Amino acid sequence: MRSLRSLSVVVSLVLALPALAEEPPRQQPPKAEAEKPKCEHGVQKTLCTRCNPKLAAVFKAKGDWCAEHERPESQCSLCHPDLAQKGVK
Repeated sequence: MRSLRSLSVVVSLVLALPALAEEPPRQQPPKAEAEKPKCEHGVQKTLCTRCNPKLAAVFKAKGDWCAEHERPESQCSLCHPDLAQKGVK
């Protein structure tokens, strides 16, 4: 009787090994930018200097400013047409 129990335990373990060896499905990290609300200018709402003019000083202090178009260089779709393709206006 013991050998039958032992055999059933061994068989169960052997059958369970492939399931244990499989990697669990990986969750894809959420796209951070897609989840953050964007303003009418196509920029993250909390970083838009045209919606929040007080933020301009922060971008100017960091050296990220397009004086010609009065917006951060990193958000200037006029100087960087590739940003326009991403929806920045």
